[in-house]
Amino acid sequence: MSQAPTYFEADVRLDRNSPVPLYHQIAQPIEDMILSGQLTPGTRLEDELSMARRLNVSRPTARRALQQLGDHGLLVRRRGVGTQVAPTRVHRPNQLQTVFDQMKSEGRKPTTEVLSYGSSPASAEVAAKLEIAPGTNITTIRRLRLCDHQPVGLMFDVVRSSIAPAAIALERDSFESALAERGIIVSMARQTVSARKATNPEAQLLRIPTGSIVLNLQNISYDESGKVTTYGEYLFRADRFALKGTLFAH
Repeated sequence: MSQAPTYFEADVRLDRNSPVPLYHQIAQPIEDMILSGQLTPGTRLEDELSMARRLNVSRPTARRALQQLGDHGLLVRRRGVGTQVAPTRVHRPNQLQTVFDQMKSEGRKPTTEVLSYGSSPASAEVAAKLEIAPGTNITTIRRLRLCDHQPVGLMFDVVRSSIAPAAIALERDSFESALAERGIIVSMARQTVSARKATNPEAQLLRIPTGSIVLNLQNISYDESGKVTTYGEYLFRADRFALKGTLFAH
C-alpha cells in the first residue's frame, strides 16, 4: 500500500486547447485556494518535479507556475522543508502601484506628454519580448512624465496594437489604467533596475546636464491570464525619483 504524500497536490484541470498558458492554469486555482483560506499558511506544496510528472507538463512550466505564486507573495521556499504557503501578513495586494499612482499617493501632481505614438510590424527582437509572432502589429509609445510640472522620467512602451490605449488616455492617467479601459488588467510586472548616463537628447527632455546619472528601469507587464501586455523601458531622474517596494524571501 502506497503512502499518502506529505505535501499538497492541487486538483488542477488543464485545458490544453485554451489560449491561457498552462503555468497560469496551474497557478490560478492554487492562488484562489490560498486567498480564500482553503490552503493555510505553512501548508507544504509539491515540488516542481512532482507537479510536472503528475500534471504531464514540462518542468519549466511547473517551475513558472510556482514562481508566479512566489512573485505574488503567496509561497515561500524554506531550505530543508520545501515550498510552503506564506504567512498571511506577507501576501501582496493584487493591484500594482504604478509610478503615476505613487506620485499621487504622495500628494504630488503627475502629468504626461505623449512625445510619439505609432504602429508597425514587430521585429523578431520585439516579438520575443512580447511573446508574439514576428510581424504582429505593435504600437510604440514614447512619453515624458512630469511631476508638479517638472520632468522626472522618459517612458518608452511597446504594446500589441490590438490592445493599445489611445494617446489621449495616456495623457490623463497611468498606462495600466489606460489598459484597464480596454478591458486589460495588469496583474504582475517584472522589473530590472540599473543606472547609466543620460544621452544629450534624453538630458534635454529631462532638463539635466548631459551625462547625468539616471535610473534605467526595464519592465514587462502581464495580464490576469499570464499573457505579456507591455514591454517598457523607462528613464528617471535620480535627483527627483526613488523606487519604493517591499522585498520577500522565497
